[in-house]
Amino acid sequence: MSPRSVIRRGFTLIEILLVIAVIGILSTLMFSLFKAAKNGNNKAKARGEIQGLSMACEVYRKTYGDYPCGSNKASSANGIQFRKDFFDQLVGRKRIYSPNLSSGGNALQLLNYTDTKLPGGSNRKMKPFLSDGVVTSNDDKSLGLDDWTKAYEFRDPWGNAYDYRYRVSPGDATPLQDLTTGAYNSTYGAWKYPGFLLVSCGANYIEPAVEGNAPDDKEYWDGTDMPKSGAITTTYFNDDTNSPPSFQRADNIVNWANN
Repeated sequence: MSPRSVIRRGFTLIEILLVIAVIGILSTLMFSLFKAAKNGNNKAKARGEIQGLSMACEVYRKTYGDYPCGSNKASSANGIQFRKDFFDQLVGRKRIYSPNLSSGGNALQLLNYTDTKLPGGSNRKMKPFLSDGVVTSNDDKSLGLDDWTKAYEFRDPWGNAYDYRYRVSPGDATPLQDLTTGAYNSTYGAWKYPGFLLVSCGANYIEPAVEGNAPDDKEYWDGTDMPKSGAITTTYFNDDTNSPPSFQRADNIVNWANN
């Protein structure tokens, strides 16, 4: 008997391309589902962290008489300073101090916890309202909170800073209010919103042009006047019909309710 001829049949080019295409589609779907699930978890975590930070601010206010504020070096355009002062006050590196003035009234001051103006002597300890590490920060453990060369800030689950806005301290020995009229000092009184604002830029922020830079302030705030006044417009949600496109973002995670 003659041996049977064996026919070996491989895959055609079309079959191989179809398999590659199917694998590519499935990979894309899996990546999209994974990204969506991760962003969902991050949003839930961010809301929880903002709630924790907000509660710490309320305790701070009950203790010192007001919410954490920016130092007299801060301005409405200097978000980094606000973020640093916010962190410093909640972990105890700085605190509001309001001594009485001999002429009447008081002077709101934002002081380092080691300042000699504060009671307690040289053995004074930090009074944290939120333990370092409860919310992720850019804390370099090799430096520690006693190293003032480090500008700390709280970070959201996407690795971007939580941004904070409130009043600006008028500075040492400057009255919080006019001693005759009772009007707020201009820097402190410029804030019109009754509370503070705390926000994450969310998941869909625009990546900075320079890698490693923080997202633009427009990724956090609605317009140029809001950081100064604390006003929240009724058009906060994103409106893509604007030309140029609006920076009013719909996915920000905030501590207030949009109207």
